[in-house]
Amino acid sequence: MGRDKAFLPWNGITLLDHAIHTLRAATSDVAILCGPARRYEDFGVPVVVDEICGAGPIGGLYSALTHAASSGRDRMVWLAVDTPHVSSALLRELAQALDEADVAMARTDRGVEPLCAAFRVEPCLGSVRRAIIERRLKLTDAFASLSAAHVDAPPGSLLNLNSPADLEQAQAD
Repeated sequence: MGRDKAFLPWNGITLLDHAIHTLRAATSDVAILCGPARRYEDFGVPVVVDEICGAGPIGGLYSALTHAASSGRDRMVWLAVDTPHVSSALLRELAQALDEADVAMARTDRGVEPLCAAFRVEPCLGSVRRAIIERRLKLTDAFASLSAAHVDAPPGSLLNLNSPADLEQAQAD
C-alpha cells in the first residue's frame, strides 16, 4: 500500500475506526495491536505493543493473548484491520464457537483465515508460546494441538486489502 493501512479511508472514517466499531459490536473488550512501536493512542482503546519482534503475526497474537490474560479475559476475538467486509455477526459467531473449541477461525473456500478468529486465552497462550520457542511461526501451526472450530464466512467477507486496487475494488462493492 505504501502507507499504514490503518489510516486508509473507509466509508468516511479510517480502516482502524471501522475495525474498532465492528469489534465493539461483537465484544466489549477491544484493544489495538500496534506492532513494535507504540502508536494509535488517539483511538480511545488500549494499545498493545508487540512483546516479541520479528516473529510476524504470531508475535502479535502472543502479545494480544498476554494482554487478554493480564486483563482477566478468558476469551479473545482477533480481527485484521485490512479486512473491512468482516461483520460483527461473524465475530460473535466465532466467539460463540469457543463454547466447543479452543480456537475458532473464519473459513472460506480458500481455507481458514487465522487473522479473523477467536481464542480461549489460556490454552492458546500456552500453545502460541511453545510454537514461538520452537520457531514454528506460521499461525495455524500454533493451533495444531488445540481443538479448533471453523465458521463459514460469507463470500467476499474476508477480502484482504493488500494493494490500492484491492481498496478501490472493496470500496466499489
